[in-house]
Amino acid sequence: MLSHDDNELLCRVGPDAPMGQLMRRFWMPALLESELVADGKPVRIRLLGEDLVAFMDSEGRIGLLDEHCPHRGTSLALGVNGECGLRCLFHGWKFDVTGQCVDTPAEPENSKLANAMRTKAYPTRVAGGMVWTYMGPRELEPAFPHFPWFDMPKGSCEAFKVIYECNYSQALEGAVDSSHAGILHRESAWDQPAKWPHEKDLRPKLEVEFTRYGMRYCAVRNADENLKNGRMTQVPMPFYTFIPPDGPRAPEFRRNRRLVNAFVPRDDYSTWHIQFFYDPGQTIDRAHRMTEANTPHDEHFFKTNGIDVWYNQDREMMRTRNMSGIVGIALQDHAVSETMGKIADRTKEHLGRSDMAVVAFRRMMLRSVKHMMATGEVPEAAQGSFDWNQITAETFFFEPERKWQDIQPLAENLQPVDAAA
Repeated sequence: MLSHDDNELLCRVGPDAPMGQLMRRFWMPALLESELVADGKPVRIRLLGEDLVAFMDSEGRIGLLDEHCPHRGTSLALGVNGECGLRCLFHGWKFDVTGQCVDTPAEPENSKLANAMRTKAYPTRVAGGMVWTYMGPRELEPAFPHFPWFDMPKGSCEAFKVIYECNYSQALEGAVDSSHAGILHRESAWDQPAKWPHEKDLRPKLEVEFTRYGMRYCAVRNADENLKNGRMTQVPMPFYTFIPPDGPRAPEFRRNRRLVNAFVPRDDYSTWHIQFFYDPGQTIDRAHRMTEANTPHDEHFFKTNGIDVWYNQDREMMRTRNMSGIVGIALQDHAVSETMGKIADRTKEHLGRSDMAVVAFRRMMLRSVKHMMATGEVPEAAQGSFDWNQITAETFFFEPERKWQDIQPLAENLQPVDAAA
């Protein structure tokens, strides 16, 4: 369990919160590239407790501004997007993608007010089907991370997003909890034979390694009497999980499909669940993937089959063919995390060995933010200068006398400077 103070430190992400300040030192995915068109409708976006507006100008440049006009506070999302700027509906003040005011039509002709006015604007980049932003001090902007899926052939990577109605940390903890996979995601009723290795061995041995980019852990299960099954998950700071593929015993079309989650905080109480789903060897079927996740949403990305309809849980299904009675792995994860409350009260938990990776994640985040508070230094992970091709999640089989680290060694340049970290 965590103390109340540590739980607050872990979960609060607003501009004045230490964890919020730490998060702002990373580039983060903000919205789908497909949400914006040149001179099209502005998009309201909430990130780290801030209300922002995104737009693409006439020349294809993307602006991410404070939603509220600095004149009288009207939402710029109501504004006119055209002629390389976003114009407020109230008095016509117009802003370019840098936040500079370029026109104040209701002021006298010789007014210098526009030259003196700027609104908050964050830098943006486009990669992997997403618009990314950096919300920290401009003079400390880190290198933009180059993830492997950025280089995939067209159609081999698809980005998705939906809102998790809970704090980022409990959403992410569901993705680093390998022991739940054979129970929550079981593809048969509880009293029926299990189908997959992770359903047959419900007591995986978890081992965690801290790294320069965050941490990784392996869940080791008994595949059969002669082989172990290892599923190694990567957890780069501050909110990513790299999920291992189904592996060599899966049907061919599923063997190398990869999933990366980004649990980007909207605010203290909700999270952008962003997923990059990719396979360099085949085209991703976007429609099938959306059906598989089963998280349909409205125009604002709130689920339409969420907690208000109790995730459409089917009790008859639970008895016959699906342990959870909830269709879709993603929706199953949302259900167990959201029903903890908007922010889980971790002072009431009773943890076991199966929670080892969850505990390690909390330790990593709290250690990093406390170090920043004490010294002003951010973790090396925030610099984004790693070779991300070295950081992959994997599924593999190995002989019982070997260690999983023999199969998946950690590159020397990724090992923490302090081996005792």
